[in-house]
Amino acid sequence: MGYTRRRAVLSEIERYCGIALRAYRDCACALKAGDAEHFARSLALLRETAERLDQLLRPADTAEWLGVTEASPLHRRTDSDALPDLMSAVAELSHRAEQEMAYLRQVV
Repeated sequence: MGYTRRRAVLSEIERYCGIALRAYRDCACALKAGDAEHFARSLALLRETAERLDQLLRPADTAEWLGVTEASPLHRRTDSDALPDLMSAVAELSHRAEQEMAYLRQVV
């Protein structure tokens, strides 16, 4: 994968990780407030975002250079009970993507 394409993919991954983390926080706030409608919308956004991250990681080389294995929660459809595992994987992916972007900036 070329430099430009790699930066574009990393940028998308960082963006979707941020969306997923905000959606998770929204879920927690809605749950605490007892707002079922807001919780449902936030959970739907979180699931859509996780699916998009899975698609971005589908080229095997992308997942490989970011250290994401097939066993990752990012590659599985999850129910609400698995959200903590999914969010841990999203946070780790976000960190790795940030590190890779920093490395690419140094190289070029």
